[in-house]
Order: sequence, then structure tokens, then C-alpha cells
Amino acid sequence: MRNVPDVIIVGAGAAGASVAYELVKRGLSVTMIERDSVASHASGFAYGGLFPTMGAGIPGPALQAAKRGISLHKRLAPELEDDTGIDIELRAVRSIDLAVDEAGYKKLQEALLWQAEEDLEADLLDAAAVRSEEPSLTGELAGGLLQRSHFEVDSYKYTLALVTAFERSGGAHIPGDVVGLLRHRERVTGVRLGNGSEISGGSVVLATGPWSGDGSEGLPHFPVNPKKGEILRLRFPGRDFVHRVSIGGHYIARKPDGLVWGGSTEEDAGFDDRPTSAARDSIMAGILALAPSLESAEIVQHTACLRPVSSDEMPILGELPGYDGLFAANGAGKKGILLSPVMGRMVAGAITGDVGRDAIPIEFDASRFSYG
Repeated sequence: MRNVPDVIIVGAGAAGASVAYELVKRGLSVTMIERDSVASHASGFAYGGLFPTMGAGIPGPALQAAKRGISLHKRLAPELEDDTGIDIELRAVRSIDLAVDEAGYKKLQEALLWQAEEDLEADLLDAAAVRSEEPSLTGELAGGLLQRSHFEVDSYKYTLALVTAFERSGGAHIPGDVVGLLRHRERVTGVRLGNGSEISGGSVVLATGPWSGDGSEGLPHFPVNPKKGEILRLRFPGRDFVHRVSIGGHYIARKPDGLVWGGSTEEDAGFDDRPTSAARDSIMAGILALAPSLESAEIVQHTACLRPVSSDEMPILGELPGYDGLFAANGAGKKGILLSPVMGRMVAGAITGDVGRDAIPIEFDASRFSYG
């Protein structure tokens, strides 16, 4: 690798790894800097859902990027396994969004209409049909929307595979805590590390999630806050929950290893990423209301992570105004795994000037904010 890389990526989560991998595929020299281990935060603990029908901006400005994300994940899965030997466990899943009353059922009918217009396969089920699909759902139900457009991956394996493929393609991955920027007039020319060393580069990408800087040491302040989310993994024998079933903020889903995942919570807790008994009890209450049989399940793991959520809940991508050569890949929140390959292509295109079909939409463009 050349002494001065074309691009420095700060952060080795799904967003940073996607940008890095896309850039080395385009022939650029790239150095990735991570202060912790790969996928040691939200990218390693996320459910890994690739759901183009739900979340902030859907239906709305995030929908087309979400659909594009599904397409790119389907290409990436075999590519990454060929390059690294890591199976990211991409698989199609059938999801059932549940309604407990007529008002909720009407919302499902409305969702069916717009999903049909977007060629997203779904079927409306009455309560009896839902229970036929998932007999353990004995709580109060009015019906459900069975969605066939959903996929999922193992988020840790996915991020690890991206970083591994990046390294095998010639990228450099080094430990370090970036505390400042190097600048020549208006141009960002590299980064300063906490140990006092400096690394120069042609461009810099900040993919630091909720740890986005407070404006000190010349680092820009991002309008991104941590949203704490907690998930339970349960051991529950049988073939129940072959679908991912959800209502409101709670879901139940069985993963390929047989464990049933139950989630999730969302709260403002600063940078406290410790699991709490209050979140555990809230999750269990929500899922037991739908499936009382899970009361006998054994909790084998309880995780918490901090999702990076922007002030308008849309990703922040591209070059920052007032910082020539400094780019962002941040703020995707719960959609980070799904949108990461799209974010990688969008930011790589912005850096190289070759956007192809993945130009950054105005709703995602970093220029919509100021970074004092």
C-alpha cells in the first residue's frame, strides 16, 4: 500500500466497512481506523433484519434505498463468502405484523396497498389464519400482514466479512482513537490519534456512529444521538416462531441456531450500553402478551447496543459543508445493516466522482446540516 492512502475511514462498523470495501474494489488505497474491535457495538449486536417495509422514512424517502439495499445484499452474500469463507447467513424470512384490534387491522390494510404498489409481496390474514401459521400466538389478535419481502443476516458475521474482504483486497486496518483532523486551509488532509501520531490521507470518512464528536479538536459535531436498544436471546425448544412476528416495538423470531430472539427497546440513555433488568422485564412482558408459552423459555443472552440516530432519522452521507475532503457515513439507526451497502456505494461515489445509479438523495445529503 502507498504511504499516504487515498482515503482514511474512521470506524469499522457496518457503515465504515461498507464504504471501505467499496473503495478498495474501485482501486483506491484505504486505511481503516477503529478504536475498538470490529463490530463491537451496534453492528455486532443488531438483529440483522433487512426489512424494506418498516422504519423511519418508509413509506417515504428511505423506501427506494431500502429496496436497493435488499438487492445489494443478495449480491454481496455470495461474493463475501467466496472472498472470505464467511457465511453471513443471508436468508429470506416471512414476517407477520400483528394487529390486536380493528384500528390496527385497518393500518395493516393500508400497508398492504402501498406495498402492492411497490411490488412488495404481502398477504392480509385474519386472526384464525395467523394462528394457523403460528399456533403459539394465543394472545388477543385481530389479524396480521404476512410479508414476503423480508430478509435477514447475521450482523456480526456480515460486518466481519466486509472487513476481512477489505483487508484481503489490500486495505489496511489499524487500531487507534481519532481525536482530531489535520487540515490545510479548508482541506482535510488526515487525522490525529490519541497517542499523538498523525495519519495523512487524500480524504477522510467519519463512520463513528453515535460517537460523532462534540466539536472539540477540530472534529465536527454531528446531529446524531445514541438510542439504546436491548435484545433477549431465548432457548425455547420446538418449531414455533418460524415467522418473525411483531407488534409495536416487540418481536419474536427464531434464528438459524435455534435461539428465539425477543426485542426490543429504544431509549435515550446517553452512552450507557449496559443491559438492564427493566428492559428485560419490558421485553418479556411484551412478548408474553402474544405468546404466553415463552414464559418457560430460558434467557441465554441479554445484549444492549447504541444505535446512531440522526435528528431527522435519515442517514447522513457525503461531503460535509465547510470541510473539503471530509465525508460522513452515519445516522442510519435501526436501518444501518440494511442500508449499509447502499451507503457504501453512495459515499464511495461521492469520493470518486463516479456515482453510477447510487447518487446521494437530498434527504440523506450531509449538506442539509451544519457542523459547528
